[in-house]
Amino acid sequence: MKDKEFYLSAEIKYNCLDVIKMWGTDFELKVYSLTDTDYIVAENCIELYGNGHPGLYAFEVSLDDELSYAYMDDAIRWYAGHIEKPDMEILRTDPRTDALTGSVSE
Repeated sequence: MKDKEFYLSAEIKYNCLDVIKMWGTDFELKVYSLTDTDYIVAENCIELYGNGHPGLYAFEVSLDDELSYAYMDDAIRWYAGHIEKPDMEILRTDPRTDALTGSVSE
């Protein structure tokens, strides 16, 4: 995917850090800072997580759009570059839980 396909929405109507959108689609990926908010997994959503070393993030997309999951990885990679954390790890589990056991550090 080209970098130009994703952009940050100027209108944030959710209680999140950022919203990533993709030109010409209904794709909408919500970004939460796990360091600054008490993120709780929403129903009917798919979530992935990121460890930006430092900075922990949650990325959430609605299950309503079957294609959204396919775009998540590319959108997260784009976002990581945008916030100057190109080596961000994409995780399937909440790193806050792992941090409690000592396996992930910010």
